[in-house]
Amino acid sequence: MKTTAVERRAELLRLYTGMPWQSARRRVEAATPGSLLIPQPDADQMLLEARVMAALAWRRITTVHPWGIKYVDPRSDRLLIRFEADPVERRDPEESQALDLAEALLPRADEYGDVKGVPGARTHVEDGQVVLRVPDTSASVTLLGLDPDDWLRAVDVQDRQMSAYGLTPCHRNLPARWHPAEGPYRRPGRRGTAASAWLTSGLLRRAGLIRTLGAPLAVTGWLGHHERDGGERWIIDPTFAEGSGATGHRRLMALLAAPGWGLPLAPLDEHCSCHLPPGYSDQCTTVAAGLAERRGVLEVRAIQRCGDRLKRIQNDRPATFAAQQQLALSVPAWVDRWLERGGSPASEAPVGAVTNLR
Repeated sequence: MKTTAVERRAELLRLYTGMPWQSARRRVEAATPGSLLIPQPDADQMLLEARVMAALAWRRITTVHPWGIKYVDPRSDRLLIRFEADPVERRDPEESQALDLAEALLPRADEYGDVKGVPGARTHVEDGQVVLRVPDTSASVTLLGLDPDDWLRAVDVQDRQMSAYGLTPCHRNLPARWHPAEGPYRRPGRRGTAASAWLTSGLLRRAGLIRTLGAPLAVTGWLGHHERDGGERWIIDPTFAEGSGATGHRRLMALLAAPGWGLPLAPLDEHCSCHLPPGYSDQCTTVAAGLAERRGVLEVRAIQRCGDRLKRIQNDRPATFAAQQQLALSVPAWVDRWLERGGSPASEAPVGAVTNLR
């Protein structure tokens, strides 16, 4: 049991980010007491992270960790993302993290001028690490877990493929400048994305929370629609096994909204199916919206697989399933008590607030 303030803050940092325990503890010990361990970045950094999250929201390869992310390391001026190794079970022998990330992140323009990937993204190998930067800003995201040589080969492969498809790799000939096709994405006119960047960036900075639901099987995300206030509605659907039943998805939402750790979110609606007999529904949906004029809505569709459905998943990819079984993050009882008291920094932990968020 974690008893000291340092240990409890480190435990919370581990739950939120997925960071290894010793790394989380070192971060807490080096931080100023009471400081935010998941700080909100500036506007440029936030927008870059939001676009990276949007690009990663629906991975094209099967991953063990949610979105293929082992953990994140959020700083005030940058973000580090540790990706897992290549897929445990490959259907395509050429399938790799580097190839999939290059396709997802690198910007390319189609014949109509629309840009896929992350507009303005330029990758560099710096001190043996792959770093994504945006020209004319200090924003950066470091992609840990990628071999630099593998990454450069993957970029070349993707550039050739995109060119063969009639797409223009925006970064290829302009590594230090924006491509003309990316021009519209520099302006704040893309109000939906910019207005809701706090939400998608905030989710990426708290990617570890998905594992508090139980053993992760898959998680995808997508933009549902634009809200009347100009913000975006983002939908994520974490699918998990051996979850925490009725408290699991509510605990997740409580953690997402905890003061000092989560996001400025307030619950709008909930449809819980935990009380239904097996076979009726395995999905519980919660909708939350931004507070204090923060535009954006988050819809979480927590899906619990059990019985024959879980067996089919296990039989389809046994090695992947076995690896995922090791990833569930156990939530200590003191965290529930902390949430019951409203996530007060002074208490660092009533379960009524966790089990009834409506």
